[in-house]
Amino acid sequence: MARSDQELLEAWRDGEREAGSELISRYFRPLYRFFASKVASPGEVEDLVQRTFTGAVESLERFRGQASARTWLFAIARNILKQWFERRARARAREGPAIERSIADLGAGPNTVLQLRREQRLLVAALQRLPLDAQVLLELVYWERLKARELAEVFDAPEGTIRTRLRKAKQELRGTLDELTRTAEELEMTMKGLETWAGELRDAWRR
Repeated sequence: MARSDQELLEAWRDGEREAGSELISRYFRPLYRFFASKVASPGEVEDLVQRTFTGAVESLERFRGQASARTWLFAIARNILKQWFERRARARAREGPAIERSIADLGAGPNTVLQLRREQRLLVAALQRLPLDAQVLLELVYWERLKARELAEVFDAPEGTIRTRLRKAKQELRGTLDELTRTAEELEMTMKGLETWAGELRDAWRR
């Protein structure tokens, strides 16, 4: 019988390298998708995934099971992404004054957008224009199906705070889509099919 994520993580913490290899195999694609929706270079995406797993290895001894293996890994990935974002923002700041709050502001983004349907491109473009944490929050909801309790573990915040942030992020997403769509009808169609477009996008970010 296949072991659960938690069993694998605990075995990995106790020194079983095979358990670590199996957990990495399970989560390579979700973590690749997490970074690929924000970073254009496949090589850089793979580097960020590798750094996430390296961070996991380095913090194994501190894992006490308060969070699930999945939310623990996504929390590490979020920290790695923020470090990457801040380095890029500092590099751009040396070129001139700018406020970097989103992936779009940073001039970064995925390298597969042109292969997507218009509704999917609209959703990707809108997500990229959100503040980074709002983008991460919505993507973890739409693509990884994380619940508010799990998101609270990823963001290290109270569940009530996460629900408030989620409502705000969805409002910001609609406002940004309103700016990007051509007509009110297109906006409504995109919003109505949001779960469908998001579900299809989930499979677009693949290695």
